[in-house]
Parts: sequence; structure tokens; C-alpha cells
Amino acid sequence: MAKMTFRFTTECEVTIEGNTYEEIYLQFKDMMHGERNIATQGASVKIYPPETDTIYFEVEKQESFNEIDRFKGDFKKDIEDNWPKQLPLIIH
Repeated sequence: MAKMTFRFTTECEVTIEGNTYEEIYLQFKDMMHGERNIATQGASVKIYPPETDTIYFEVEKQESFNEIDRFKGDFKKDIEDNWPKQLPLIIH
């Protein structure tokens, strides 16, 4: 199974439920510091379209991001043309 990570500038909304407001705040703080995955909190997350055309992607085992300067929604133009040269591209 293949895996890619995308990073972009966007606006998001997170709704967290808990027993107290302090508990909710502490869950959010842990998420912001990377100590807890938002998915493990039972949170409702809305992600909105990117604010700019610049999007970054990382393929497994790469450990750095590649820039897509103008996201077109086309695999060839967006991914293949910006694929890291040191990694083989396997298309299923």
C-alpha cells in the first residue's frame, strides 16, 4: 500500500467535546504540541480549501517535502513532475 502526506496552508475548524472546558482546552493543547493525534480525541474536524496554490507532498521514507507550485489536480503535472529523483515512481 502506498502512502503520501500533503501539507498546505488552509483554514480548519476543530470541535472537541469533553466533560469540562479545561479538559477540552488541554486536549487541544496536546494536539497543537503534537503530543496527541486529533483523530484519537473524537473531534470533529473541517478542513477548508487551501488559501494558496502552493501545496507540499511527501512520499513514504522521504523525510522532506516537495513543492507543487500550482496545484492543478492532475497527477502527472502535480506529482510526477515534482517527484523526488532519488525515489522510484511506481504507479498502480
